[in-house]
Amino acid sequence: MLIRAMDVFDEQTLELTLKASNEGIWDWVRDLDDIYYSGRTLACFGHESSPPNIISNPEKLVHPEDLEGVREHIHHIIDGNSEDQLKIECKIVRPDGETRWILMRGIVTKEHGITTRMVGSIIDISSRRRAQEMIAEEKHMRRLIMDNIPLQIYFKDKESRYTLVNQRQIEWLGKKEKSEVLKKPSKEFFSPNSWRTQRKEELEIMLTGEPVINAVQREQWPDREDTFIKKVKRPWYDSTNELLGTYGISCDVTDLIKTKKELEKLALELQQQNKNHQEELSLAKEIQHAILPHNSANWQQLQSQWEGRVDIQTLYQPAAELTGDFYDIIPLEENKLGVLMIDVTGQGVRSAMIISLIKGLMEHAHHLAEKPAAYLDEINNGLATILQKVSIKVCASASYTLIDFNCKQVIVASAGHGFPLIQFRPDSKAEIKLTDTQRYESRRTIAAELGQSTVTKYSEQLYSLDEISSILLYTDGIYETSIKDGQIWGVNSLKEAYTTAKSQSEISTLQSFFNTISGSSDGHHVHNDICLVHLELNSGSDSLLK
Repeated sequence: MLIRAMDVFDEQTLELTLKASNEGIWDWVRDLDDIYYSGRTLACFGHESSPPNIISNPEKLVHPEDLEGVREHIHHIIDGNSEDQLKIECKIVRPDGETRWILMRGIVTKEHGITTRMVGSIIDISSRRRAQEMIAEEKHMRRLIMDNIPLQIYFKDKESRYTLVNQRQIEWLGKKEKSEVLKKPSKEFFSPNSWRTQRKEELEIMLTGEPVINAVQREQWPDREDTFIKKVKRPWYDSTNELLGTYGISCDVTDLIKTKKELEKLALELQQQNKNHQEELSLAKEIQHAILPHNSANWQQLQSQWEGRVDIQTLYQPAAELTGDFYDIIPLEENKLGVLMIDVTGQGVRSAMIISLIKGLMEHAHHLAEKPAAYLDEINNGLATILQKVSIKVCASASYTLIDFNCKQVIVASAGHGFPLIQFRPDSKAEIKLTDTQRYESRRTIAAELGQSTVTKYSEQLYSLDEISSILLYTDGIYETSIKDGQIWGVNSLKEAYTTAKSQSEISTLQSFFNTISGSSDGHHVHNDICLVHLELNSGSDSLLK
């Protein structure tokens, strides 16, 4: 009875144990050539449990991919002389088409070296295999990212030996395979200076726990040019917070560093070139200003020469180093005086060069200076001929005013330039006191600017000297000034300001006129080139002829 109780106990214990482990039993006897499957095993295979718990042709359950391997392993255990135990992981296909993974274990019983029986267990390991596959896939994905990211990634142990590297780091070290890098220290790849610096840095990181963030490091190699990297390096701890070494991520910034150095060199060169350019501009500015009448050595002498007949005032204010505005006072015979006003569109070297060119043409045309229209014709013909040869187009306007005290006339010719503002004497019988705006506009439209064509001919406008009180010559910068509401000042406002300035006796007419314009301009500052010449004619026949 005691033995019987123990048998029951063992059967119950076995069943509970198998149930707890979710395992089923199978039993194969060679003489019977049948395999017995427990109910749990049949359930795993997708079959109902019914005596005699035998499955005909069980090989059909094995997935075709694994069938050959399973056969070979079983025959090896049955027919071999070894004491190996059966252990197979394979896929099965259940009758409902579902694929599962099983682990089949077994041991053999032999008599006289011949296998007579094999007994074992089967357990469904599908969940575990799926988890393993997911882990393997995630690991593969991480490796893909590591190997294809454009960064060098590495882990080093406490002795600064590489324990994990991505493909980029392998290639960065000049190698092809992991085996050429793993378990080797930095000193096998870098020059002594570089690996000593790296080792010192890594020891400091492991000692303090402080990382190195976004540092730029120069790397020296024994067999190639220096490189530069931007790096992050941190202490490496495992899941239990035990220090294992260091790890780092770096990117190649060699080209950026080289480009930066080249740009710095270029910046210095440009700085020097700009300095030279500024010096040249300053020299050109000085030369341009030097040729203006009010800066000449005989300016006082010129004013004294005409004292009592004409009071000459000038205002010249360029908006840049070099300007396209220019004027000239041209003394002719004792009783004749010419005033030329030129305005070349734009600023800078181009405009200054055109002014210099016109200045030379003025000397060539000086013999015609007593004939305003012919004088402008000659200058225009020379300028147009030169510009056509070099295929350059410029906008250059000019007006030339001749005061002839012998004939008591003021003669004005314009090449696309605004006519002077003329104030007539109170007793004058002239219909208007200032040059009419419409007449100014029509003459500007009809008269071509300088340098446009060699066939252009200019006309003259005559005024009686006895009827004129004053004359204001100007360039367009004065009336194209932007006022506070964003509108252009215009010629009408110019005339009003000139009339107002003439009525103020406490300061010069020209200064009063400019103060009015400056006060009306946007930001109280005139941003255009300003060039003004004011001629105040003294009254009386005795004063007009000296």
